[in-house]
Amino acid sequence: MERKSFFRERTAADIRKLELGETSKQRGLVERIADLETGQGLVIRAQIIPGRFFQNVETTEDAARKCYKHGDLVSLSYPETKEDARRCPNIPLAIRAQALSRLQDIREDEINFVGLVTRPNWGDRLRRVTPFVACPEGLRIFAYAETMTAYLDREGKPQRGIKIESYADARRVREEGASMVAEVPSRTAKHPRYKFKLMHVPVIRSPENLATVMTLKPELMQNPLDGEPIKGRTPHSMYNIRYTWERESEGSEVVTYQPHDVAAYVKIAGNFWKSHNMTPMEMNPFILVSKVGAEFYKKLCNNVVIFDPTSKSKEHLRKPYLAEKSILLARAIGRFGHDEFAFWNPERDRKLKEYDWTVR
Repeated sequence: MERKSFFRERTAADIRKLELGETSKQRGLVERIADLETGQGLVIRAQIIPGRFFQNVETTEDAARKCYKHGDLVSLSYPETKEDARRCPNIPLAIRAQALSRLQDIREDEINFVGLVTRPNWGDRLRRVTPFVACPEGLRIFAYAETMTAYLDREGKPQRGIKIESYADARRVREEGASMVAEVPSRTAKHPRYKFKLMHVPVIRSPENLATVMTLKPELMQNPLDGEPIKGRTPHSMYNIRYTWERESEGSEVVTYQPHDVAAYVKIAGNFWKSHNMTPMEMNPFILVSKVGAEFYKKLCNNVVIFDPTSKSKEHLRKPYLAEKSILLARAIGRFGHDEFAFWNPERDRKLKEYDWTVR
């Protein structure tokens, strides 16, 4: 499947043509990546995926899939009860910052986290997992939608970006949040928009908001004529649901947020911000990386290859897998700090839609 030009990245063959450096060390790896210039590339000859994921698998690709779904997660210290959440003065940003600041106390090569996790003890009580890679990728989708796409509103007028329709029940929205239907562009050429619902979006200032956003959940849409589901999730997210770990039961269920969820939430928050309602942004559960974070992620996608003896390519060089990108993003947070890397400061970083994702 061909990607739209906005999302095209250097291939492994393209990266091999750059001025290549090599490293077999994991310590200092983040800094090596961050220091890469436009025409430079880096070959990593170190194993990023933890060794335990190579048990009973034949390739690094299989190990990476296991790691992406079952790797270490940074647990967010949200309140344990709904009543505690009502009384809690902290917003998700403060809770994330506290948890991620601990990465600075861990040696770089010992940071193997692939994402964030929380679990409400109310509602559906399902674990919510946010892979680190989903956050900058979601911002890339948001930037594409805001700068390169348009749709027609109900009055037939063209509008920029992601289409959002609110279905807020005034009687329940204060306690349960609003339901928002999002239509998010695909990264694949000639592919229609994904259409799905985000449930439990806080939109009214209320003591319930922290408890509400902890139950944020994407949901498939159904065709009202025949009841069939509308294809609203990416193929990867549907595949990820079925990829199980040996020690887990098939019935175990986890809400794994995808880049399109991040993009949709950013658009929702922006829409309310324009009408001077900061609630969705204050309750934002996702990392909004800084320009420094976005630039680091762009280099991961376009300037880095990994030596993999199980790769089928002649040179055994391939681009990083999602699990490897997530681990390296976690290490970058540990190296640069939460505020410099994993926090969007509008005055410092300017508009999210203006981040430069162009490959030069």
